[in-house]
Amino acid sequence: MPRWTKGQSGNPRGRPRRGYTFTDALRAKGTPEELAEVAWKAARKGEPWAIQMIFNRLEPQPTQLKLTHEVDNGQQLDYSKLTDEEIKQLESLLERATTPVAEIEGGEGPPPSA
Repeated sequence: MPRWTKGQSGNPRGRPRRGYTFTDALRAKGTPEELAEVAWKAARKGEPWAIQMIFNRLEPQPTQLKLTHEVDNGQQLDYSKLTDEEIKQLESLLERATTPVAEIEGGEGPPPSA
């Protein structure tokens, strides 16, 4: 005879709890100290999320943005090598290059940058 009847879940109480988790601490509006304690305990148990969170907090990785553009011959232009002033000049040139000729000849376009 089965331990449950047909159509009834084999685990009516659901998944067993694994103890107090970080999510539980957040839901309970725990203090920063309580949250840190939960993270440390989870990290000691080998929980990847906790290890990653603590590592990122202790050794934050610098944010780097690599701006590149591939041109027709397969080369890549690396805009991250440009200074802020050079990028402003480039933006001005691109704006001028995309302005319709009629606006430029009629004097309605943006003034050329120096």
